[in-house]
Amino acid sequence: MQDEGVTWIVAADGAEAKVFEERLKAGAVHELPDWRMSQSGGDFPKATSHGATVHESGGPGRHQSGEHAPRQEAEDRFLRRVAEALGQAASRNTYQHLVLMAPPRALGALRSALPKPAHDRLAGSDAHECVREGAEQIRERLRAVRARS
Repeated sequence: MQDEGVTWIVAADGAEAKVFEERLKAGAVHELPDWRMSQSGGDFPKATSHGATVHESGGPGRHQSGEHAPRQEAEDRFLRRVAEALGQAASRNTYQHLVLMAPPRALGALRSALPKPAHDRLAGSDAHECVREGAEQIRERLRAVRARS
C-alpha cells in the first residue's frame, strides 16, 4: 500500500455500509456520515407470482426453482449500489486507495461489482463483520490489513 493519498475504508454487510477516511497513512480515521448507505425498498425484488414449487405425491419432498431468496437478491442489489457509488467517487478522484471490510459473502459480491476505477484503487480487504464498529476499531483493522500486505 502506498504512503500518499486518501484511503477510504468501507465497512459493509448486505444491509448497511459506512465509509471511513484516512487522510494520512497511519493517521486518524473518521467516518464520512454523508456516505452512509442502507438497504432500501428498491433493493427488494418486485412481487411476482410465486416461484415454481412442486409437491411430490410419493413423499414429503418439495422442490423449488433455482431463484434467489428475496433477501439475498436485495443484499446483492444493495452491494451493487455501494460499488457503483464507490466507482463514481473514484472517477472523481475523491480517494486514491480503497480497503473493503465485510463478511465473506458480502465482500465477494462487493469486490466483483466494483467498477474499474474503484477496483484499480483496491489496496486490501478484511473478511469480517465490522459495520457496527467505530473509527478507532476500523483503524486497528486497517493496520492489520496493511500488516498482511
